[in-house]
Amino acid sequence: MSSADGVGPVLHTTPFARSVVSTIRDENDGVVVHDEGAYLRVLAPRVCRLSRTGLEATTGSSVRFPGELEVVMSSFTGVMHLTEDGAVWRLAGEPS
Repeated sequence: MSSADGVGPVLHTTPFARSVVSTIRDENDGVVVHDEGAYLRVLAPRVCRLSRTGLEATTGSSVRFPGELEVVMSSFTGVMHLTEDGAVWRLAGEPS
């Protein structure tokens, strides 16, 4: 994957953020995670999806979207769409 085609969140390194990364890896192909110590840069090719139900299955507890993701997400690459059911990051111009 070219870094120019990668999209996804940049997360403060916390246990919850590691659950987010695990769920993104489960729900997307070709995910690359750069562990920079204080933060995790997650990149998926062209589109990166994160479902609330998948994250709840990973954490074993209920998760509130919007709300809990934004607390650990310092930045992101791409265009983000967030609903109560999940988050999607995509390249600008990528069809939904």
